[in-house]
Amino acid sequence: PAIKQSDAAGADSFAASDTSSTTSAAQQKNPRPENGLFANTFHWELNFYSFTFLAFVYMFLSENYRAYMKVVFALIALDAARYYHLKGSMASVPYTLPFVTVIAMLVQPERFWAEMANIAMASPDGLCTNQLVGKFVVFCTDPKTCRQILTGEGTYQIYAHPNAKWLFGEKNLIYMDKEPHKAIRKVLTPALFSSEALENYARCQEMVIRRYLERYSKQCKETNKPVDLRIAFRSMAAAASQESFLGPYLNDEMRVSLEADILEFTMGFLSPPIPFMFGLKTAIEAKDRIEKVIQDMVPKAKKYVSEGNEPRCMLERWAASIFQTAKEQGIGHNEVLNCNEDDIGRTVLDFLFAAQDATNSALTYAADVLEAHPEVMENMATEVERILGKDSKDIWTKLYAETDNIPYTQKVSNQLLHHKPPVPMIPHLTKKESYFGSHFIPKGAVVIPSLFYAARESGSSIDFLPDREDQDTQFLKCMTFGGGQHKCPGRRYAETQLTVFLALVSTNYRFERIGDRPHQDDFIYFPTLFPSRNEYLVKSIRG
Repeated sequence: PAIKQSDAAGADSFAASDTSSTTSAAQQKNPRPENGLFANTFHWELNFYSFTFLAFVYMFLSENYRAYMKVVFALIALDAARYYHLKGSMASVPYTLPFVTVIAMLVQPERFWAEMANIAMASPDGLCTNQLVGKFVVFCTDPKTCRQILTGEGTYQIYAHPNAKWLFGEKNLIYMDKEPHKAIRKVLTPALFSSEALENYARCQEMVIRRYLERYSKQCKETNKPVDLRIAFRSMAAAASQESFLGPYLNDEMRVSLEADILEFTMGFLSPPIPFMFGLKTAIEAKDRIEKVIQDMVPKAKKYVSEGNEPRCMLERWAASIFQTAKEQGIGHNEVLNCNEDDIGRTVLDFLFAAQDATNSALTYAADVLEAHPEVMENMATEVERILGKDSKDIWTKLYAETDNIPYTQKVSNQLLHHKPPVPMIPHLTKKESYFGSHFIPKGAVVIPSLFYAARESGSSIDFLPDREDQDTQFLKCMTFGGGQHKCPGRRYAETQLTVFLALVSTNYRFERIGDRPHQDDFIYFPTLFPSRNEYLVKSIRG
């Protein structure tokens, strides 16, 4: 799905390629099905090709083997009957062969998801059914239903992706039940995402962003060629997260290998669900390497903190929190629940993945949106220079200051995450029978709250309005970071990095777009969302 060869190879060059192509997700501002015979035809096209293929196979088989094909056709008919029975009166795409839907989702994700969104948003209850790998699927764009799923921990469990359990592991934080999850969040959240911790991360983020933007600006000036910001910002986001989470324990070789392995890990979500071959096998191997690197660092971090030193990175903050929790509970530090080396390796990998992937989406869309809103860039620059002076040094010191902070820039950051939610959806699995309104949802169904389209339905993201009155600063109306007990713990980390980026860019750089701006529904899945074209000249305004 619009994946460049340079991505898969982890190339160091960020020069934009004119050979990339992508399929438009939708051409309307707010997707709605068009009336007429040829509206929303993607799944019909899939059926035409797949059943034509089966018919040809049947024609060329001998009589002896045709009996087996008749059994296959009978099983397909039974599966289709089951699908139409389960969907009831809900809007839907037509029945499609189970593994055909998986292939379509991987090869043409833009058309696959846009068609379901079109149908759901036109239906009275914001629902559209499908099936995936034999599972009944309900795609939801209604904000109320999405919130019901995200906050219904007793009824719905995060499913994430058909490949997720192979990649994240069954013991991952996202799959934990209520009480174990609450226990580990009690250890993690105050220590890892306190204002003090976030200020420390912001210092690392600013250092990395300055270094990378200076590099890209110099590259554009010397070559007069644009950079693809989707690729460039991925490396920048990776470097910032590595420095914030693991900084003192990394060397240059480890930084390069971690970035490459996290990219391989990401590609696993765009691969067929076959764990012993193809991209998923490579992704699982990359996951194991990343976790091993982190696990080897844990004893060193614990030793550093136990000697009375102040934490310098997330790993050390977690170590300090483990010691504090063990002291409070009167147990050994190795007995703290869900905090052994394996647990830490899995969870820090989650953070690195999200910080490289979702944050990359947010940074890339920030460039896309703000290039089209130069007045917002000027307003931010005026504010930052008024508070920090012309040189705009040490932005990180003002993010959590009680006075002399940068509220307008922080507001722009918050609204960008409303306007362009990086994560398009968070699939869940129903743990027991439930209802969406009057519609019955069976146990074992995959229900998919679409954060991207629900944000539009709620009216919070169609237009970019930094000065809007209904700010929704905690993302209660627009669920960019999910909801309920499994709401993303890294929300403030993402907002902090985006705010640092905006403050630094507005006072030092401008992005000059190459070519026309893509329509706002013309995007690609990777697996988070990105504009279909991201080629820019990065220009310093400081000379």
